Amino acid sequence: MRTPRSRPARLVGALLAGLALITACGTPGDPAGTETKTTASTSATALPAAEGSTSYPLTLKTPFGDTTLDERPERIAIVTANTLDTDALIALGGTPVFAPSTVDRNPWLDKGDIADIKTLWDAEAGTEVSAESVAAASPDLIVALAAYETFDQARFDKLSAIAPVLHAAQGDLSWQELTRKLGSTLDLSAAADKAVAAAEGKVARTREAHPEFKGKSATHVIVYDEKYGPSYASAPGSDTALLFEQLGFVLPAEAAKFAKDDAISDELVGLVDADFLLLSTSGSPAYFVDAPLVKAVPAVADGRAVINPEDPKTSTNHFAWGLNVQSVLSVPWLIEQLAEFGAKAIR
Repeated sequence: MRTPRSRPARLVGALLAGLALITACGTPGDPAGTETKTTASTSATALPAAEGSTSYPLTLKTPFGDTTLDERPERIAIVTANTLDTDALIALGGTPVFAPSTVDRNPWLDKGDIADIKTLWDAEAGTEVSAESVAAASPDLIVALAAYETFDQARFDKLSAIAPVLHAAQGDLSWQELTRKLGSTLDLSAAADKAVAAAEGKVARTREAHPEFKGKSATHVIVYDEKYGPSYASAPGSDTALLFEQLGFVLPAEAAKFAKDDAISDELVGLVDADFLLLSTSGSPAYFVDAPLVKAVPAVADGRAVINPEDPKTSTNHFAWGLNVQSVLSVPWLIEQLAEFGAKAIR
C-alpha cells in the first residue's frame, strides 16, 4: 500500500480522472465551453401558490452588489454545479428551467423531478456554466446560494445583467438556512419551514430507532483509486462527523489528527479504528481494503468495518457524493443509509 499524495494533489487528480465523487467540486474550466442538454419537457416552471408573506419588489443583497426582484419569479435558473440549490427548490414544490446535470447522481430525487427540468447544463467536468447558456433559458431569477469560491465580481456582473441574482458563498448557509432563504425569496416561507421540519424529523426518528449507536465511536474513510489514496472523511467539524453525531455516535479521539490533512499514510492507518468503520470505495480499492495493515485494524479484524461500494452502473458512490451535497432532500436519505451501515457494525 503506497503513501498517498497531499490532499490538494489528490483532489486535482481526482478531478482530472473524472471521479463522480469529486468532479462537481473541482476547479472550474472555461465557462464558454459548457454544454447544455434540453430535456423533453417544454412546460414553464410552476411554483406552488404564493403564501403572501413576501413583498415585492424585493432587494437581493450580495457582497458584489444588489439586484431587485420586481415580482415573484416564475423561471428559475440554478447556476451552482452542486445540487443543494436544486434540491431546495424541488423540496419547495418548484422546478427550475435550468439546473446542473449533477442532479442525475441524486437517488433521493424522483426521476420525474429531473425529467421536468427543461435544460440541464453540463456540470460533470467541474466547469461553471456560461452566461450565454443561462441567458438562453430566459430566467427571471438566478440562484447561486451554494456558489463556489470562484464566484466573483465579474461572474456576478455577467449574471446580474441577465436576471436578479440570489447569492451566498459556499458554506455560508446551513442546508436549513439555504432552504429558508430560497423559500422567503419565492414567497414560500411556510413551505420551507415544513420541508426543514420534515427532514429534521427523519433524523430524529432514525436516531430514536437506533439507541445502540449512542456513545459508540465511528469513522468514515473514502478509498479512492491508489494514485489518489484513502481519505479520512469524518474529522471534527466535517459534514460526515455531523451525521454521525446526529445518530448518537461519537468521534474517536484520533479523528482530530486529520482535521488539517485527511490523507491516510501507512503510518496513520491504525488511527482509523472505531466501533464502526465505514469504507466508501471508488474505483479499485483493493490496494487499501486488502492491505495487511488495514486488515490488522481491530474494526476490520473484528468484523466492525462496512464496505460501501460505488454503484457499478453509474460508477458513482452515491453516499459519499451525497455527503458533499447535504440538503433538505439528501439528508433524510443519507441518515437512513448511514443507519443501515451502522447497524451492520454495531450488533
